[in-house]
Parts: sequence; C-alpha cells; structure tokens
Amino acid sequence: MQTSKVLVVDGDRAARDALVTCLKFVGMEAHGAENAAAAQCWLTNDVADVLVLAEEVADGVCADSQASILVLTRGSDVPAASAHIRVNELLRRPVALSSVVARVESLIEERQLRRDGVLRFGELSLDVASGRASSGKNQIALAQFEARLLAFFIGVPDKVFSRAQLLQRLWPADVRIEERTVDAHIGRLRVALARLGCAGYVQTVRCSGYRFSAF
Repeated sequence: MQTSKVLVVDGDRAARDALVTCLKFVGMEAHGAENAAAAQCWLTNDVADVLVLAEEVADGVCADSQASILVLTRGSDVPAASAHIRVNELLRRPVALSSVVARVESLIEERQLRRDGVLRFGELSLDVASGRASSGKNQIALAQFEARLLAFFIGVPDKVFSRAQLLQRLWPADVRIEERTVDAHIGRLRVALARLGCAGYVQTVRCSGYRFSAF
C-alpha cells in the first residue's frame, strides 16, 4: 500500500515539527514548510494527499492542488485568506495533536474510498458512491451516515474503536454530540446489515467499544 503524504505548513516551528513527528509515528510520510513560498517549492517537486495549513500562511498555497486541505484557525469560520482554496476540514486552535492526526487520517480514508469505488468484506460489498450494500443476491440502500460508518469499518477490520474514537474519526470537529449517538448509528447499521445476514460483523467489545470482524 502506498504511504500517504502530508505537508504541514505552519510558521510556528515547534507546532509544525510536533505535528510532523506525530504523523510520521502513525505511518505517514510527513513534511513541514514554514510559509507559502516553501510549500509551493515543495509542491513543485512532489504531491501531497493532505495539506495542513495554519490560517496565517494559507494564502498563496496551491490553489490548484488536488490534495485534501485541513486549515487550523483561531476563528470559527474559514479564514478569508484561504477563500481561494477548497477547504475540506477546519479545526479551531488550540487543538490536541491527536485530534489533528485523527482528522488527517479521516481525510486520507475518504480519498481512498473515492478511489476504490466498491469495498468488500467477506460476502458483503458496499458501493461507496450509491451507499448500497449487498450480499449475494440481496441488496439494501443505507442512510448516508450508516454507509460512511460501514465504509470506515470495512477499511479497518478487527480493530477496536471506542465511542470517543469513532466520534473523532467520523464526525466534523465543530459538531458537538454525545457518545450515545454512536450507539444509535451502530444500532441502525446492525438492523440494516441483518437484512443481508451480516449483522454479526458489527461487534460490541465490552468496556471498550466496537469492532468490525468476521470472527
């Protein structure tokens, strides 16, 4: 599998280096740039899957880049300086490094889903574009979020996720919801998958959370 590339553009060297280190720790190829000029220089020679931009240096960075873009801001709205770029995600500072890493991982997963088109797990398959799941001759249409939740699970089988981790990975950072909302969506996904005979794939791990597994 190709290693995902992330470029962090931030004039704060300590913050930039800390984030680059964390991204490398989880297996990404991460690089840092101190300003828009340095970022553009790097982008002329390489391609990033995700750009993490501090709002102070967002202006002038890769208007034509195909990368997913995460902006770190101290305000609640998309910075005016980044109005010329397509912002996929916005995080308000101060923010934990773990939260930034989780959102970068989510953006990379979403890019992978768009490339893959159809995901498969055992007898179960999911058409990402239409949100239709099928097993054998049976097929169902999933609600938008249940389809996204299933796509996430198929991409990380057998791994246990707590409710808090699922909230961090799947919900926008600016949305404040309770952990029991995760239970509700898990329940709906199970009901839907039961019609395909696959409800057992979504497993509750006592005192830990949920996992997607055939075992």
